[in-house]
Amino acid sequence: MGKHLLCARDWHAMRLYDTLAGKKREFAPLRGNTVRIYTCGPSVYAYSHIGNFRTYLFEDVLVRYLKYKGYGVKRVMNITDVEDKAIAAAGAAGVSVWKMQRGNTKAFFSDWDGLGMLRPDVVAKASAHVPRMVSLIKRICACGYCRHERDGVYFDVRKFRGYGKLRHLKNPGYFGKAHGDDYSKEGLWDFRLWKRWTRGDGDVKWKSPFGEGRPGWHIECSAMSMHYLGDTFDIHCGGSDNIYPHHENEIAQGYAATGKLPANFWLHARHLTIEKRKMSKSTGNVLYVKDLGGMGVRPGCLRFYLISERYRMPLDFTVAKFRGKMRQCDAARETVGMLRGLALKREGISEKRAGAGKERKAENRLGRRIAERMLAGFEGAMDDDLNTKLAFSRIFRMLGEAKGMADSGKLAPRDAKEIVGAVERIDGVLRVLGCA
Repeated sequence: MGKHLLCARDWHAMRLYDTLAGKKREFAPLRGNTVRIYTCGPSVYAYSHIGNFRTYLFEDVLVRYLKYKGYGVKRVMNITDVEDKAIAAAGAAGVSVWKMQRGNTKAFFSDWDGLGMLRPDVVAKASAHVPRMVSLIKRICACGYCRHERDGVYFDVRKFRGYGKLRHLKNPGYFGKAHGDDYSKEGLWDFRLWKRWTRGDGDVKWKSPFGEGRPGWHIECSAMSMHYLGDTFDIHCGGSDNIYPHHENEIAQGYAATGKLPANFWLHARHLTIEKRKMSKSTGNVLYVKDLGGMGVRPGCLRFYLISERYRMPLDFTVAKFRGKMRQCDAARETVGMLRGLALKREGISEKRAGAGKERKAENRLGRRIAERMLAGFEGAMDDDLNTKLAFSRIFRMLGEAKGMADSGKLAPRDAKEIVGAVERIDGVLRVLGCA
C-alpha cells in the first residue's frame, strides 16, 4: 500500500459499481498487487468531443486513484482504426483511411495531453493486431459458435445462453444477422466476426482462412485485451453506449473461446449532454476541446467540469452551469495559492518569546488535524465508487474553513504547509487545484 495510508487514518476497501452485477462490489486485484485495466479508446474516423473525454477522464481518475492507494496499474487502450465508419468517412473525404486516421489520432492525443491525462501503458491499434483477431475467430469457430455466410463469419448468439446479461435485456427476441455495428433495436443479433472484402472497402483488407477481408469491431477489443492482459483481467471500462452491443459481444466472444468472463469488473461512464441532448458525432451536437480552448477555457477548468459529477451520473453542459463550476474551481485554486504563500513565510519574531515552542506545537497540531480530515474525507468519497462530486464538496468546504482561519490570523505557516501537503496529494489524482 502507499506509504501515506500506513498512518492513523483507517484504510477502507474500495467499492466499484459493476454493471454486470448491477451493484457495488468490493474491489481487489485478481492477481498480486497490479490492477489490469482495458479501456475502450477512440474511433478515430472523426475528432473526439468533450463527451468522449468525460469517459477518458473518469478512467484517468480511476487509474490515478488506484495508484494513490498503492496499487500497480497496467492499462491498455485500443485505437479503433478499422471499422465501417472510418472507411465511409475516408471515402467521403477522398483520402485513404490510414492518412485520415494518422491525423485524427495525433489530434486526439494533443487534446489528451492538454487535459493532463496519463498515457496508457499500451496503446493498441486494431490494424496492428489483425493476425491475433484471426486466431481468436478460429478458436471461437472451433468451439461451435460461428455461422459462415457469404459476406463473412458471424457469432451465433443463440448458442451463447448468457447473452444479454450485461445489458439486462428486456427483449431477448432473436432478429437474425446484424449487417453493421449499430443495432436497430435491442435483442439477439448474430454479430460479425469477419467481413469479407467488397469493393467499397478499398485497400482495407487482410488475408485469412475466411477469405480476404477485415475483422468486425467487437473482435478487435477481445483479441487485444486477451493478448495484453490475459483471458480474465480486473477492470473493463468504457462509456455507457459501449454496454450494448460492444461489451455484451466481448463477453460472448471471450467466454466462447475460453470459458471465462473477460473482466472481473465492468465500469461505464454516463453520457455528457448539451442542453439535455446527447452529445454525438452522428447528430453533430458536439463541442470539441479546441472549441472551448478558442473561447479561453483553460484545460484544467474543463477537466474539473467533466469530473465534477460522479462518473455514473448524467452531466449536462450549459454555459451557465459551466461558469458556475469555474467560479468554484477558481476560488479553490486561489485559496490553495494563498495557503502556499503563507506556508513560505518565515515565522515572526513573536515566536521567539517565552512559550513559543509550545505555541508552535499547538499550531502544528491544528494544521495536521485539518490535513488529516481533508485526506480522510477525500478517500472516503473516492472509495465509494469514485464519488468525485462528494470529494470536491468536502475539499472545497475544508479549504473554505482554512481560508477563514488564515484571514483571521489563526493559521500559522506550519499549519498552511500541512494543509498544502494534503491538497498536493489529492491533486495528484484530481489535477484541478493547480498543485500537480
